[in-house]
Amino acid sequence: MRVSPTDMDIVPTYSPSGRVSEQFPILRGTLGNTEQFDKAVEQVFEGIDAGSIRNVVLQDAKFILSRIVDRAWDEYIDVAYFDAGRWKEQPKAVQALHSSILIMGLHDVISANKKINRAEATGPAVEAMRAFCAEVLPLSLAVASLKDKVIKGRAPNTGPTKPENPNKITKTCAVCFRSIAVQRGGKMAHHGYKRPQPGWQTSSCPGIRFKPLEVSSEGLEWLIDTLRKELAGYVSSYDRQDTYPEYLLAKRERKGPAEKIYRDDPLWPAIFKRHVAQLESWIERLKREIPNLEKKLAAWKQEAPA
Repeated sequence: MRVSPTDMDIVPTYSPSGRVSEQFPILRGTLGNTEQFDKAVEQVFEGIDAGSIRNVVLQDAKFILSRIVDRAWDEYIDVAYFDAGRWKEQPKAVQALHSSILIMGLHDVISANKKINRAEATGPAVEAMRAFCAEVLPLSLAVASLKDKVIKGRAPNTGPTKPENPNKITKTCAVCFRSIAVQRGGKMAHHGYKRPQPGWQTSSCPGIRFKPLEVSSEGLEWLIDTLRKELAGYVSSYDRQDTYPEYLLAKRERKGPAEKIYRDDPLWPAIFKRHVAQLESWIERLKREIPNLEKKLAAWKQEAPA
């Protein structure tokens, strides 16, 4: 078993502005524009230096960083080592380790790091997980260390005042798990949403139909049921690949229009191979995601009334 320092041995540190790229190459490498990320990091470590941070600043920074961490894990670990059929190439111990980890934000990196350090699994995928945690863990711990340094309310406004809703309440969306305002009637306000698979982009997250996760598990139950049906559809398509589909949409030229490519077309083998690889990737991802959501549902408890 690999011997590593405990979380408490890792002291969150941060160099002055301008050196963020040297400390977070993995996270920044997934971004087209790093401005939001760099600002969020600076806010976190400014809070540590000052010994305090406004709650609204911390929550905004945590949301931005968690979203980026989620995306980076997907690209740096899932896509590189487990998607598109690569899951089957991994040793059983690596598969088991990866299945035990669910990265949806900063806080998840702390528990993931402990699992990786305890694991007997070895190989490139595990080393990539270690590298990811080595970069992100100090940032996760930095945010966690600010929990008892929060100042409620916003900083005094020196400019023109904006009217604020004193009755605004934010809670967790039961489908995308983001902190979203709650409307009158108890359901979530409209907010954008896109799952990492085709067919899921919507004008608003389906979570607007449900009460917050703190109040009801109905939205989470719907999500699990929907993903199970989606998985069954992908598995059915994969099992019937000898005859299904009859055709696929593809471009013959890079800038040309999409057209129906049938099985007797010379282009069919190449695009069908890509189609099957996508099915395998989606099936593998859902088989990992659904059990984690089922664990979340099993552990769900209704929030005590305020």
